[in-house]
Amino acid sequence: MNRRPLNDKGVSVIIGTLLLILITVTAAAALALMISQMQKEETNRQTQITAVKDEDIAISGMNLANNEALWNSAPFNISNSQNWSSVSFNLMNLNTKSVGIIGIAINNQYATAVNFTSLPLSFPMGYCSFSEGNELCIYNNTGMTLDPNLNMSSLEIPAGQSEKITINLTDYAQPIGTNNQIDIKIITSLTNVFEQTYKLPTPVISYNTETTTLGSVQKDSIMLDGSQSSSENATIVGWNWTLMNATNTWPTRGVCSDINNLSTISVPPYFNSKIVHFSPPVNGPFCANLTITDSNGMVATTAQDQLIPADTQFTPAANLIATFNTTYSPPVINVTILDINGNPVNNAAVNYVVDVNQFGNLTLSNYVGTTNSQGMSSTNVTCGVGTVKVVSGQIPSSEVAVNANSGC
Repeated sequence: MNRRPLNDKGVSVIIGTLLLILITVTAAAALALMISQMQKEETNRQTQITAVKDEDIAISGMNLANNEALWNSAPFNISNSQNWSSVSFNLMNLNTKSVGIIGIAINNQYATAVNFTSLPLSFPMGYCSFSEGNELCIYNNTGMTLDPNLNMSSLEIPAGQSEKITINLTDYAQPIGTNNQIDIKIITSLTNVFEQTYKLPTPVISYNTETTTLGSVQKDSIMLDGSQSSSENATIVGWNWTLMNATNTWPTRGVCSDINNLSTISVPPYFNSKIVHFSPPVNGPFCANLTITDSNGMVATTAQDQLIPADTQFTPAANLIATFNTTYSPPVINVTILDINGNPVNNAAVNYVVDVNQFGNLTLSNYVGTTNSQGMSSTNVTCGVGTVKVVSGQIPSSEVAVNANSGC
């Protein structure tokens, strides 16, 4: 019996084909899985990018405080500190999703404790106080305060809501002076950085002299104007003027940098206005400076004083008193000149004019004089009877009846 031989080659082809199909299907499935994973990762990446881009925090309502009582107590013991003790501001979440805050820095100094979060309504009021040396206090919309020792990783601000932040600056390694600008930097859990810089206001002084006619006397006064002062992030709410007498400065009068020889002029209470009018008690010169405060509490003073030149019409001569004194031999005409404030006028020219000369022999020892530091001048009547008119500038003259016949 003859047997037909087996066709091994045909079987191998079939098996090979099946294996190839299996490999192809497996590879396609793996490729599909890989593509799906890549698409998922790309979707997650785009979602993350969108989330980062959509984060938006507004920093507003910045307010500064300088607690003198805190600085003046241990461990500081500093009187009249020129450093801010705390800063407060609002963080507003403008996004439609919650945002997590993981870092807050003031002038590139981070609060040493990054322990802050939204507060439960049951949290006690006033627990966080500066006297306890706490680094960071968070005030939410309910007015509650946060214990900074709580071990929380971030402050969560819900969508469309805000948190009030108050940071104690006394524990900072570098105190922040009242003459420094304030930079607030917020870092979110998505590594976004939101920053707001509050610059110092800019004080600007302009001045003018105003003339007023008072009868026969013209008097000048000073008008100081700070209305050109400005603040980039706020409005100016306070003006404080200082006027210094520069009469005794060295090497010449009117050197505002010679602070040792400047003397403060007592100014009236209304010197806290944007524009002030002032009648100085002396002729000057003067040095004026201006300190302004904006609505954020930031304070700035003019870097250079404004020099106001001397003006004799600030305190013009206003009163001339002339008397005839016969207790001396020869008799004398005494003259005293006072300014509008009742102070003696030094170095004022005085003219003695013979007005009535009854016998034609009225003579004086001098017809021109100058007042001394007591505002006084005098001349002797050497002979004659009549009237002498005493004249000085534009102030009303004075006529003096004299009788010195005995000296002729």
